[in-house]
Amino acid sequence: MTRRTTSAVAAATLASALLLTGCGTQDALVGLRPAPAEKSVSAPLGDEGAADIAARVLAQAEAPVEGDAKKAAAARAVFLAGDALTVANAKAARGAAPAATPDLAVAPKPTIVGQSQGRAWPRAIVASTLDEATNTQMLHVLVSDKPDQPFKIVSSVPMFAGATLPAVAPENAGSPMVEVTDGEGLPATPEAVIKAYAAALAFPKPVATKAVSVDNAFANSLKTTAAAQAKALGKLGTLTQVHTPELKNAVSFRLADGGVVTFGLMKRTDTLAVTKAAKELVLPAEYAKLTGKKKVTKSLTLNNLETFVMLIPPTGQASVIGAAEAQSMVRDDDGR
Repeated sequence: MTRRTTSAVAAATLASALLLTGCGTQDALVGLRPAPAEKSVSAPLGDEGAADIAARVLAQAEAPVEGDAKKAAAARAVFLAGDALTVANAKAARGAAPAATPDLAVAPKPTIVGQSQGRAWPRAIVASTLDEATNTQMLHVLVSDKPDQPFKIVSSVPMFAGATLPAVAPENAGSPMVEVTDGEGLPATPEAVIKAYAAALAFPKPVATKAVSVDNAFANSLKTTAAAQAKALGKLGTLTQVHTPELKNAVSFRLADGGVVTFGLMKRTDTLAVTKAAKELVLPAEYAKLTGKKKVTKSLTLNNLETFVMLIPPTGQASVIGAAEAQSMVRDDDGR
């Protein structure tokens, strides 16, 4: 069997060793024996079984969530967790329209890219789907934390056009999950590299780094847009952007070549401040659209959530192969 690779056009199916989640044990008959202990190991799950799980959960994620805010949040938590739930709740808070109900007969079929190694929990599945309308390859991570808990989506990130994900694990083996603070076999820990990337994205004073490349579609778009907005503000206002890694729910896997792939989240804080040269500031079109207001008298802060997928090789420079953002909250000094 030859080793295959996931790309922006096609994802590789990878032999794996992820295991089935266990079912809750039944009560023992009184007087005969104690209830059996919860199983912590079970038989391996093949790619077909993992694909069925991914297809079911991803279909749930595409369906609209109904009910009031509290009920909708509870419904999302049934099939989402971690960064995916954080982003979904942020979108709901700003009134983003729900997704249309998919036709399950023609819904994109996930391809299993890799599965976690070992016979203990948590267990993870990495899957990919292709959005044919935009020709965008999506990477998804699904995790089951305990034997009696279902798989939930913890991250979904669009890949850049032409980007490639190397083999996640050797053939016929699962991929070990890695903590973001574990730098074994790497130039630096994933946490350190992600922090360097965040600092390199700052505006107007980025911090140069050799640890990770900032030459990608996401970083270039941020730089171009920020420069255009700063130019529009002129001498009447200033724009600063700070990116802060939020890694408590990050998920990392060891790659077949010894490197690591990390799915994570950053918060970007945009601050527009009115200078002494102006009594009020007419907002650039991009901010006016997001905030629903045309002017600000002192300052305006927008918080955006940014999901990303980063590759950290055993040697050399790390790279980001996919990213997306979702505006989460607006605050201004007038309390409006």
